[in-house]
Amino acid sequence: MHTVKNKMAIADRRKREREQRRKDIIGAAEKLFFARDYDEVTMDEIADEAEVNKALLYYYFKNKEALFFAVNLRGIKKLHEIHVECANLDTNGHSKLKAMGQGYFKFFMEHPDYFRILSQAERFKITFNNDDAKATTDLLTEIWKLMVEVIMEGIEDGTIRDDLDPVELSIYFTLMGRGVLLVDPIFQKVLETRGITQDQFWKDLDRFLDPAVTNRPFSDTES
Repeated sequence: MHTVKNKMAIADRRKREREQRRKDIIGAAEKLFFARDYDEVTMDEIADEAEVNKALLYYYFKNKEALFFAVNLRGIKKLHEIHVECANLDTNGHSKLKAMGQGYFKFFMEHPDYFRILSQAERFKITFNNDDAKATTDLLTEIWKLMVEVIMEGIEDGTIRDDLDPVELSIYFTLMGRGVLLVDPIFQKVLETRGITQDQFWKDLDRFLDPAVTNRPFSDTES
């Protein structure tokens, strides 16, 4: 009896050790991916940073892309939590949608490295034999679904126009929001010369979109 319990205890300890080792490796990779572009980071450097040999590194992650998605997934989980919180607010659909927009901007401001990595992830073709890449895709899909549901809620409660397709509108918001945050450096310089900060640029996007979505004048008190 004791032997069985001891074996189970040992197995549990080893499982925890493997999980911790995996987290440590992801943490090391995260540090390097945050500091430099993806192509500039090598598996040798990640192994050195994690203080493991390459054989052990490849035991946990088959290649650099798999490690990249493991880091990316950390950021996506944070973004997903923000959208869930907004979707669960005790308010109308339009206000929830605005909260999601502000949450997205907050994520960009507070986690710029995760946002940059998320933007870089589009270069890869998602393969479903990579668990972290699949989990990333699933969470991004869930974020998009939450937005669609909030828009539908707004249409039903009358705070969002009922002649707009919720799926189409969600895609508009996603593309425009990403475009504003990833504005071309040349345009960024133009905005700076006009005294328009990144924060103001984002608020102005809301000023442009809000009347079109609600078909009513935008109020400065909502900015």
